[in-house]
Amino acid sequence: MPPRKRPSVAAPITPGRSSKSRPTAAHALEADDESMASSPRSGRQPGHPAAGRYTVAAHEADAELQDDGSSIGEGARAAILFHEPFFDAAMVQLEAGGSEMTERNDTDLEMLYFVTEAEDGQVEFRLPETGFNQKLSRGGEVLVPAGAAFTLRNMSPAIPAKLLAVVPR
Repeated sequence: MPPRKRPSVAAPITPGRSSKSRPTAAHALEADDESMASSPRSGRQPGHPAAGRYTVAAHEADAELQDDGSSIGEGARAAILFHEPFFDAAMVQLEAGGSEMTERNDTDLEMLYFVTEAEDGQVEFRLPETGFNQKLSRGGEVLVPAGAAFTLRNMSPAIPAKLLAVVPR
């Protein structure tokens, strides 16, 4: 395994769409320092975490996922929970019925996705370049290799999936 290095940020690989026109989960994690200096309520932009936050209650994360600015594609949403010097964390929601997100981990370190809510065996993690495919359930976790393209898809016909993303910086 190669030595670990400081990462950049994951970039979308969706053909035909630029990251400027459609944010992705990884781009949602790119909160700027100015947004972090705002007070917890006033001036907070959708998709940007409150300043000085040390905990995030489930109802707060759920409310942030419903913000207009949290959409990262059809049926997919992301809300930044923490934007820290050494990592970013976000909650990702994939609606039922096959919603997916496809990205590339353009970091030099692995990214972690932890499934917090899902129907058993209905979240699909895929590494298209290697053919690796794994079904995940609540409590499942995956490491996205550095430089790898990946897809997360919610195959449940009725239950949305939520995942916690941790992206080292």
